Amino acid sequence: MNVADSDALRNALAGRGCETAAAPDEADLIVVNTCSVREHAEVRARGRIAELAAIKARRPGCRLWVVGCMAARMGERLKQDIPGIDEAVPAEELADPERVVRERLDLKETNGAAGPVRGISEFVPVMRGCDNYCAYCVVPYVRGRERSVAAEEIIREIRSRAGNGMREVTLLGQNVNSYRDGGLDFPDLLKLVAAINGMERVRFTTSHPKDCTEKLVITMAESPKICRHIHLPVQSGSDRILGLMNRNYTAGRYRSLIAMIRDHLPDADITTDILVGFPSETESEFQETMHLVRDARFTTAFMFAYSVREGTAAARLPDDVPREEKIDRLNRLIALQTEITRGQYADMVGRELEMMVYGPVEKRNGTFLRGQDRGCRRMLLACSGIPAGTILPVRAVRSSGMTLIAERV
Repeated sequence: MNVADSDALRNALAGRGCETAAAPDEADLIVVNTCSVREHAEVRARGRIAELAAIKARRPGCRLWVVGCMAARMGERLKQDIPGIDEAVPAEELADPERVVRERLDLKETNGAAGPVRGISEFVPVMRGCDNYCAYCVVPYVRGRERSVAAEEIIREIRSRAGNGMREVTLLGQNVNSYRDGGLDFPDLLKLVAAINGMERVRFTTSHPKDCTEKLVITMAESPKICRHIHLPVQSGSDRILGLMNRNYTAGRYRSLIAMIRDHLPDADITTDILVGFPSETESEFQETMHLVRDARFTTAFMFAYSVREGTAAARLPDDVPREEKIDRLNRLIALQTEITRGQYADMVGRELEMMVYGPVEKRNGTFLRGQDRGCRRMLLACSGIPAGTILPVRAVRSSGMTLIAERV
């Protein structure tokens, strides 16, 4: 979502004649898009903003904006903490980047010499905000309640981008499968997007288990354009911890969803998010998470140790799992999932797959084409001269553990 917001803001600036600077010390405007979902992300962002504020101070007339979730969460306090910030633009306002630029910069409207930046694979937000209020999560407080974009607007936007060369789209939402536009639900929207001429692949993220329906999975199975990848955050394997997190499902319900997905889409990549060290989590409850991970066989996972987020329900609970225990649990979980991921990638060696080419990339041993299969696996192909957006039949010949090395069939 932050990438999509940054792209939209950059395109709005380009539409008023701005061009991307080569480096911050050459810029008239510096924009930092921030994330508040983890404490570590905020700490890193603060350090980077302070560095950029020092660069700005050496450039008369330069302006520094901080946008996104930290701007929503801290606002004026952030400007007081780091002198030099000119604007703090909350995440919700980034839904209308044209307005952000119009109201904050004294620029005459132009057609923009640079024009919008377009790529082969792009993100398109279809809804914003979240109504779930998971106990550990700051998103509803910094991005607001759920708002779905009208299906007509989404289709018009994707058709326009497809006409400009986009071949793969990822539909975005904090909880994308709760999308609604009148009687139209998310599976209905997926069908409409997959039917757009020139659109070769359709992806989406993120799904909440409580809204992951059999209709959604059947829709995926019926369309060859919809990629075989579902990101389905589980967070914990303990029913008690899931209850404290306000996740609104049990580990048993999650396991049944995995079984349903495997039944309709045996080749699907299922990925997840997992949070360890939530307040009062015991070692035995952590082991329940480990058991679920062993059984689910996720392709990959994003794994984190719990940190307090100011203003959330969990912030009122004692943060009573010692930090060293959180890190130990996280390291054990990462080791398990890494073993599973390496095994999954090794199992793909020898198989024929479809690779979408994203473009060339330089490696120590030469130039490759980078791409992705119809699931979520990254691929490298020792080949050149093939345009981005091309879909090639390839064979996986080896695995680096997290990347497949392929050859043309």
